[in-house]
Amino acid sequence: MAAIVLTVISLIRLKSVAVVYPNGSEIGGIPVGGLSRRLAEERLRDAYSIPVELSYRGARVQFSPESLGLRLNVDDVLNQADEQNPGATWWNYLWGRIETPKPFTIPMQFSQEQGVIRQTLENTFPNRYDQPATATVPMANAYDVVPGEPGLSMVHYDEAVAQIETALRSPNQRVVQLQVDETPALAMSWENLEIKLRQTIREENFNGLVEIYLQDMQDGRVMHFATRGGADVPVDVAYSGASTVKIPIMVSTMRRLSDPIPAAAGSWMRSMIQDSLNPPADGLMKNYMDVNTGPLMVTDDMKELGYKNTFLAGFFEPGSPLLQKIDTPANTRTDINTNPDFYNQTVPSEIGDLLAKIYRCATFDGAEHTLFGGQVTHEECRTMVDNLLSNRMGALIEVGTSVEAQVAHKHGWTNALDGLIHSISDVGIVYSPGGNYVLVIFIYSENQILFDHGNLLFARLSQSIYNAYNPYQQAIVYTE
Repeated sequence: MAAIVLTVISLIRLKSVAVVYPNGSEIGGIPVGGLSRRLAEERLRDAYSIPVELSYRGARVQFSPESLGLRLNVDDVLNQADEQNPGATWWNYLWGRIETPKPFTIPMQFSQEQGVIRQTLENTFPNRYDQPATATVPMANAYDVVPGEPGLSMVHYDEAVAQIETALRSPNQRVVQLQVDETPALAMSWENLEIKLRQTIREENFNGLVEIYLQDMQDGRVMHFATRGGADVPVDVAYSGASTVKIPIMVSTMRRLSDPIPAAAGSWMRSMIQDSLNPPADGLMKNYMDVNTGPLMVTDDMKELGYKNTFLAGFFEPGSPLLQKIDTPANTRTDINTNPDFYNQTVPSEIGDLLAKIYRCATFDGAEHTLFGGQVTHEECRTMVDNLLSNRMGALIEVGTSVEAQVAHKHGWTNALDGLIHSISDVGIVYSPGGNYVLVIFIYSENQILFDHGNLLFARLSQSIYNAYNPYQQAIVYTE
């Protein structure tokens, strides 16, 4: 009986030795040394049952491995572990011939239900976290805008599935940063922008004629409308060109010059644009065109570019004769009359389109963008833009932009025969962080226009447009 008791005790001891895994053993990166099969199974299930966390731009969502279709093949992997540690026979154990078991490292075994991860992603994120981009909108009763929000979407599903599968199989790296695509916020619709500009005119209590021409230099879209006293009028009213016609003079002069530009011509052009002086304008036409008919040569150049309503019929010097009475589609209209100067006139769409041509010629170095078949070159267009940029007067369109912008423009107004200002204009290219555009504004009133009142209207209109293009760097107009 004693022998039987000792035999049973030996078998029990042998069994306890056989089922404890050797120190240093790992299954799927989880230490199981010194553990029985049951304890090892508990440790493995605990480690791999931790939820996987998916981060969507800071939003954290956790999923259990089971909900993502993962199953642990614990029995299979533990059977493989047992084979690594077969233990000893009772006879060898009885005689003390037991070898020390060697530690092992084996991978964890899983089974993954196909399609579950992707289906979970598609059911969770598009409706709850993805969002379309929204547009910038004008702020009520203000000149600021409410910036649009960028769009967010998770479209790289295959990549996300691969990352999640890796996290499910890792005992410690169980956080996945989902790749989220961001689309820029949408620009303000031009319908809303036009509504805002019309509201601005009403809010500034200007009952005269206002005509606005806006061309987007990214896509060529054009907004063009004219309103008087709250009612629309057909666009392209004839206006006195005043000093804005000096832009056509500069273009015509460049057509007749060759590089390098003579110092006198360069100085006259800058003085004509920057300081709005009339003698340099006459000097350019007399010296580089014709001493008698220079203004008509400018007119012919504009006709060659397709402009029927922009002309110069005499020199600026007081007492200069009218070289030709020029009738145009604009100044022969019977519905509206601004009493434009017989000597020089233009319409917003033509002077605006001319600025757009200069912009493209200066921006893109290609023969198709030059003027007059290459007679006005890319370098000459850049010089013209530089001249317009030098016109820093701190008024009109400039006031409605921020310090990040550059405005290449030419302004104009004259005193009528009654000694009063009835018309003010400013035409230019606005270079801004949010996009470049050509802006032309003409205003006219049968009554006197006080410059401060007209200047504020220009500033507010310019500000409304600038802020629509630059909702994150909005302009502020200071008034006292």
